[in-house]
Amino acid sequence: MYTTTERTTHFQQVLRQLQANIDVQGVVQIGSGAIGYQDEYSDIDLMVAARKGAEPEEIKQALSKYFTDLSPMLVKEKQFASDIFLLIVLLDNRLEFNISIAPLEKLPVRSPLWKVVYDCDGKLEQKMMEEHTRFLERPVQYDVGDVQFEFIYASLALDKELKRDNLVYALALLETMREWTRLSQALKEERKVHQFKAYHTLNHQFINHYLRTFPSSIDANSIQEAKQALHRLFLITLDNNPGFHLDQKIERLLLHD
Repeated sequence: MYTTTERTTHFQQVLRQLQANIDVQGVVQIGSGAIGYQDEYSDIDLMVAARKGAEPEEIKQALSKYFTDLSPMLVKEKQFASDIFLLIVLLDNRLEFNISIAPLEKLPVRSPLWKVVYDCDGKLEQKMMEEHTRFLERPVQYDVGDVQFEFIYASLALDKELKRDNLVYALALLETMREWTRLSQALKEERKVHQFKAYHTLNHQFINHYLRTFPSSIDANSIQEAKQALHRLFLITLDNNPGFHLDQKIERLLLHD
């Protein structure tokens, strides 16, 4: 496992590599690292902006070569558009890098957690501030879909699978309901839900209730009881939730166990 000193050293070395690349406009650190890291286990998340006219793929290839020379455990390349790439790297000390590479004009702001760590001429800072303002002005900062419907839809499907004695799928649907419940609580606490993982920081009472929504054993009755517990908890997450107005039809379905 890496130390915080090793993490800082690797971060600075990668940043120097990017600063030396003439195709790089700048670099943004995102996630908890932008404000000092959540803890000693946090990884390094970066967005790299390519200069106008430069090829993001060439930046990605140069970064990939740099990391490959370090003999890492894993280097995974992903492509989301003709000019948007993601590089996921796991070093041999288990330190993880997630680095997206895109043209300057396509860099988004999806949360308040970002910090410009390199900007060759100020254009990146300007772009990020403009995107940050747009993010704050959105009526709904996180478009998460119809959470209430998706929760109850999974619940109704679970009932059907229990009648079929399909316990494997019923458990999968139960977990889907738990995912929507976690999301609803994160929105209630006005957390950054984009790639939110710090569930242990949510309200302690919610966590205690949530941990009691797992079935005591793998049988239809226990799964049904867990489903009912999730219904009650989900209703609590919807109460005074700034992100939702409780649909009365959904509420009746939730109360009808």
